Amino acid sequence: MMFTKRQWKAVGWIFLLVGIWALLLSCNVDHGLAPLPGQLNLKVYFRNEPPPNTQGIYLMVSPEFPPHAINEVHHSPNSLPIDQDTVYHHIYLPYGHYDALALWWYSKETESNLADVLSIPIDYTEGLRPLGFDITPENPVVDIEVDANWNKVNRDAQIEGTIYFDGPFPDDTQIVAVAAFKMEPLEPIDYLVQLKSIDFSIDRDENPYHYKLPVRSGSINYIGVYWLKERAGIGDFKPVGEYKDPENPESPGTLRLRADDVVTGLDIYVDWSNVEQL
Repeated sequence: MMFTKRQWKAVGWIFLLVGIWALLLSCNVDHGLAPLPGQLNLKVYFRNEPPPNTQGIYLMVSPEFPPHAINEVHHSPNSLPIDQDTVYHHIYLPYGHYDALALWWYSKETESNLADVLSIPIDYTEGLRPLGFDITPENPVVDIEVDANWNKVNRDAQIEGTIYFDGPFPDDTQIVAVAAFKMEPLEPIDYLVQLKSIDFSIDRDENPYHYKLPVRSGSINYIGVYWLKERAGIGDFKPVGEYKDPENPESPGTLRLRADDVVTGLDIYVDWSNVEQL
């Protein structure tokens, strides 16, 4: 199996976001309370009920998408209320252009990851780009409405399988991850908005590796494995394997899950030749 340059590029820049979830865990800088001249007002419409393990929801705003550095991202210091259907929230920002905003869910039980983006508004007039906005001296206050569906992070099913690697991990391996998507990711933004679950904890000493991914019931149309070498940028993740349709091995395997389903046997074979530069 070979991957196109377009796939590699898409996976690369979307995995830049892997560092963002560490921001709220490690950054003590309060971007939201500085004496800044602009203001983003957010009106959030929540649907369904938050999972019982919800710790909070945090707003993040990035001048560039994807961000080039973690310290570029502005974030709310406190969680939005999680017990209301409609929530008003604001954050102070410098003048400038902002490429994207997102609501990030945090669990009481597990570390946050890319699959925990509860909502990222999309501008469908700009080729499926995140919704951007400008804060200027002439227009210092911007109002945006956001829809957020709690079901995205209410994971009521599970998928399992075994990843078989065709030999030892490359010596320069830093991270290997397995991810499940609602739809096969074809555009760069799909690697975020279609993501249902991801596991970054694959151990290089475990071959084969048995994975378990908690997911939301419904459709899963793509499961893939991604690799990052040591000292590489977080944007250099490469796809190295995918779950195949048992009846048609030329196509990705798909699933339809009901609540409380546990589906096993979703095995993936990794070809290390895919880590070579195209």
